[in-house]
Amino acid sequence: MAAICSTVLFASPAVAAQGVSPSCSGSIVHQAGLWLPGGNQVGRVELWYSSANGGTNCVITRSFLGSKTDGIGAYLWLQDGRNVFDSSASYNSYAGGAWISNAAGVCVKYKGEVVLNGDVATGGRPGSWGNCG
Repeated sequence: MAAICSTVLFASPAVAAQGVSPSCSGSIVHQAGLWLPGGNQVGRVELWYSSANGGTNCVITRSFLGSKTDGIGAYLWLQDGRNVFDSSASYNSYAGGAWISNAAGVCVKYKGEVVLNGDVATGGRPGSWGNCG
């Protein structure tokens, strides 16, 4: 009797990486000002996209206040359930880039915030999915 042997190889899905780095790569695809309730713009949040690594989305929040802030945050959500953020009360000039790779074709939401004297300036697109590149 001859034994029949078969080997089945399964390719592992691309590992989804995420993290925080001091900058984003690629191009800015969307941005928004961060405004305090009194009407002063205190920063800007940027959504970046790069086709590298299976498509990488990245968010960075920049403060215009320097050392006057009480904290800064950068938040990124993908429609497939992944998310990443960078936020700290000790940040003064920027937060992020908070990034997720292997995200080509996945819609995102993003938000940036700057805190000053208890007031929070927020901006971005935290309520609706977009930039599904």
